[in-house]
Amino acid sequence: NHHGVYLPLHAKKLDDLLRCVRELPIHGFSVTMPYKQEIIQHLDRTDELTTKIGACNTVIRSAEGKLFGFNTDVAGVVRPLEDRIELRDARILVLGAGGAARAAVFGLKARGAHVTIYNRTAPTAQKLARQADAKTIARAALAKTQFDVVVHATPVGMDGKSALLDEKELNAKYLFEMVYTPAETPLVQIARKKGMHVILGSDMFVHQGARQFEIWTGKPAPIEEMLRIVLFAVGLREKDAAEARAASKRKSR
Repeated sequence: NHHGVYLPLHAKKLDDLLRCVRELPIHGFSVTMPYKQEIIQHLDRTDELTTKIGACNTVIRSAEGKLFGFNTDVAGVVRPLEDRIELRDARILVLGAGGAARAAVFGLKARGAHVTIYNRTAPTAQKLARQADAKTIARAALAKTQFDVVVHATPVGMDGKSALLDEKELNAKYLFEMVYTPAETPLVQIARKKGMHVILGSDMFVHQGARQFEIWTGKPAPIEEMLRIVLFAVGLREKDAAEARAASKRKSR
């Protein structure tokens, strides 16, 4: 019966982390921003999707000390959707063209979905569309186009104030919002008002973590428990933020 410990390692530089991994008996590790791209050149192997996405967030170290890379953000997008709809031939709009969007686009294409990309900087969207054999769409066309799912993969909405699209431009059965704090982003509020089904960012977060757990342990992850913990933590964070806002208002009076 093996016991595992999952610890936060604060790396100032990637070299420090890699030295640490070589010298300590670390079995695997997560990689977060800003190192998801940079880590790839230090790995012995990566799976095909990770190579295409150009970002790795999960590493396992073999007994011989070789490093193998995976991208579980893909599972974070694909699994919550697969639980709800048939992805083959589904029409999916991905908003954004950064790391999370790339994972969504390649992961959904691999499942046979028709993927369209909208990004405020059009050339970035066009480049990703070429690499993934997807389409792009102009902002003006959004109001007239219907999708099965809209996946929001930009940081817009983290401030709790702004939404990337307005009510007329959001036309789908499902909204998958990747921003997980605040829990009810402005985009989520628009989607609820329109009666769309909403998949929250906490779902993505939990499913990509569950896939990491499987890669490291070879066992199925305790998904319900993981989701409960994440929702509890997000709730606490929002409560703290609200208290901080109230305190700064009192000060400024």
